[in-house]
Amino acid sequence: MTMKTVSVRLDDDVKARWERLAQAHGLNQSQLMREAIIGKLEELEDFYVVSRRVAKPFVPVSNDEVWRNLGLNDRAAED
Repeated sequence: MTMKTVSVRLDDDVKARWERLAQAHGLNQSQLMREAIIGKLEELEDFYVVSRRVAKPFVPVSNDEVWRNLGLNDRAAED
């Protein structure tokens, strides 16, 4: 895997907090930044997927229809 370098500008207080956190937990600052970016990317990707899904109108489906669509017609008869 090829790694690229990214430059980030931080206020002095944010940089100090970052350094303290990394040091307190024995983490490499680059590793901590990478994990933070990956975590935020995953959070945003999930948010946008959910946003697209809820933007579509919701059409309710009966239990019988769900069981039929799953090929479990016998289950629909039991309810």
